[in-house]
Amino acid sequence: MSNPEPFIDLTPDRWRVTAERYRAEGYRLVQMTGTARPDHFEVMISYERDQGCAHHRVQVPRDRPILPSLSPVFPAAFTYENELKDLFGMEFPGLVLDYGGKFLRTKVKIPFTGEVTVKKGAA
Repeated sequence: MSNPEPFIDLTPDRWRVTAERYRAEGYRLVQMTGTARPDHFEVMISYERDQGCAHHRVQVPRDRPILPSLSPVFPAAFTYENELKDLFGMEFPGLVLDYGGKFLRTKVKIPFTGEVTVKKGAA
């Protein structure tokens, strides 16, 4: 049986500082992903060390979707950040390798910026 590994909420100003702390403690970046909510975007990230994960999430306003790039801290973050840029229109100041919105090929440019409808579970 595995230990519970809940998501810990971060504020945008703690995003990079937290990554720097994990890097200094010997963690590696495992994943970063995003989702669109009705009033914000949510970015989730996981770090791993010694077969244990630390998970965080941050809410980013839809009208100003900006987070500091983690690519100077974890070089592999450039892939996730370019993906979030192409799918959600997010900006990552300091992004080490910026594909300029051409990392992914999508039918619709920035497909996940539209209206979000939350569906209740079927009764």
